[in-house]
Amino acid sequence: MKLKNLKQELEFIRSAEPQELMSQVVKTRFSTKAEKPLIRRGISDISLFYIKAYGLKEAAQIEVFRTNHPKLVEAVLETSADPGRTMVLFLAHGEYNTVMKYLKRHDVPQYTEQELVWYGKPEEILHHVRRHRISPFARYDLIRRGNPAIIRAIIAKGRLNEREKLEIMTRGAYDEVEFLVQSEANPAEEQKLRQMQMIRFSSRKKLEKYIRTRRFYHEVEDFFFKLAPFAVLISYIKHYQIENGQELLLKRNDRPELLGYLSKNWLCEEGAKLLLKLGIHAEIKAYIKKHYFNDEQEVHFIKRGKHREIMLYLANHSLCDKAQIELIYRRNQAEITYFISHYPLADAAVDVLYKCGSDEAINLWQNTPYPLLRPLPAT
Repeated sequence: MKLKNLKQELEFIRSAEPQELMSQVVKTRFSTKAEKPLIRRGISDISLFYIKAYGLKEAAQIEVFRTNHPKLVEAVLETSADPGRTMVLFLAHGEYNTVMKYLKRHDVPQYTEQELVWYGKPEEILHHVRRHRISPFARYDLIRRGNPAIIRAIIAKGRLNEREKLEIMTRGAYDEVEFLVQSEANPAEEQKLRQMQMIRFSSRKKLEKYIRTRRFYHEVEDFFFKLAPFAVLISYIKHYQIENGQELLLKRNDRPELLGYLSKNWLCEEGAKLLLKLGIHAEIKAYIKKHYFNDEQEVHFIKRGKHREIMLYLANHSLCDKAQIELIYRRNQAEITYFISHYPLADAAVDVLYKCGSDEAINLWQNTPYPLLRPLPAT
């Protein structure tokens, strides 16, 4: 199959069966912007073959490092055209334990601190942190372990990167967060940390009062959308008309609140696309009971081929002409006969029905009252 542009590549990567995808990968390399979705598809054999055959550009390399898949990581590092740059990306985006195992296996001496970090006693680690400079990978791992004394020692040493600060602001106790805020020398950065601290520890009433008069810094909004109460998020989105607000809500793990929101509110185009991309049955079910998709999304919805969801959708909504055609092409007898029994068929869908529909479906269509006149297709 010859894929003419990026749109066709992305659709093929999303919908192709593994054998079809492997066959395509063997023949040709995808464009740069299609490599990351290929890795995200999560078929390790195909990803491994692709990496060894063609290598990867930077965005897709980062995606591999974040997946924490040892064989794929090794393949990227071995096939890189710029090993130094690729190693920097690996150290910046790789999961800590994978990074350290790789460095140990390849005998990289400057990271011998791993033995102490992994196996040392808290007092030994604390002594080491106070006396020596430690790598950012060790700092991050130690922060995640949550020992208050070690975290305060790390903060006191200074030079924390954004990832480490965010980890403390997200998981740290109030005393650790307050110590980090007070230790920040940059006034603008201190204000951002203060806002994060308020999101974490202020009451809902105080938070709602604050957002009525002030909007958070752009960098803080991501933090806000991850941790703030769901009802406060909705108020914030409406008050400041956040363009991608619905998408941020969908990425939250607030199941009861989100299901209630989906049953009561229409999604914008990007929000509906994300809902289908995430593919969580309970959320799609809550939405389609009350709302329908636009034509493009409806076609995509049918192509996803989730029978239970399609039947629920048909119980509440008709389909656009193109979605009707896709429904018939699925050749699912229950779906087709249900649709014909409840809704009229578009002319284009009738032509497809006569080409690939079952005798039962054709007879049903000819004997239902939609529409009153049913001309036979041209022969």
